[in-house]
Amino acid sequence: MHILTDFEIIPDAFSKYAPDQNKIDGHTVVSFPFKVEGIEPGFNYLHIAMTDPDSIPVAGFAWIHWCAANIRISDALGEAKIPEDFSRQMKDLAPASCYGKNSLVSRFVGQASSPASSLYIGPTPPDKTHFYLLRVWATEEKLELKDGFYLSDLLKGLRKAGSAPDASSTLKVPQASILLGGRA
Repeated sequence: MHILTDFEIIPDAFSKYAPDQNKIDGHTVVSFPFKVEGIEPGFNYLHIAMTDPDSIPVAGFAWIHWCAANIRISDALGEAKIPEDFSRQMKDLAPASCYGKNSLVSRFVGQASSPASSLYIGPTPPDKTHFYLLRVWATEEKLELKDGFYLSDLLKGLRKAGSAPDASSTLKVPQASILLGGRA
């Protein structure tokens, strides 16, 4: 399984240079398009997390830009296309999906009540170009998550999905990742 984009640096339309109409509370909320290829038959759900490890020296933690789960895929060709602005349209395009929280909910940021706190928020590196880690996992079944979950909940759900109740068989949870730049 692997992730494909048409860019290596996240385009301005999906970062801090986006037009104001694509922002909520000053945060870009229009997510960029990408494709996941090589999804093995039998895997029916995708789960997304995008973080900024380069933010650790700046913010003190890896900033979470996007978290989404239980995105139903039904493409028999072994691929899934995540369209532009999927973050805001997710419930219409994938009704079984659920929104996770991003770092706006951190007590260090104090924007938990922002409508953007459960959406994709684009890169806004203050100091230099940062690299963003986009990870996608596939599972056979839906994870036991509800809107408003945290990244840690997603990771625990993936761990649970990766092991069967009996020790004789282990299910795998395929994953893919890509590093994308975001300019300051």
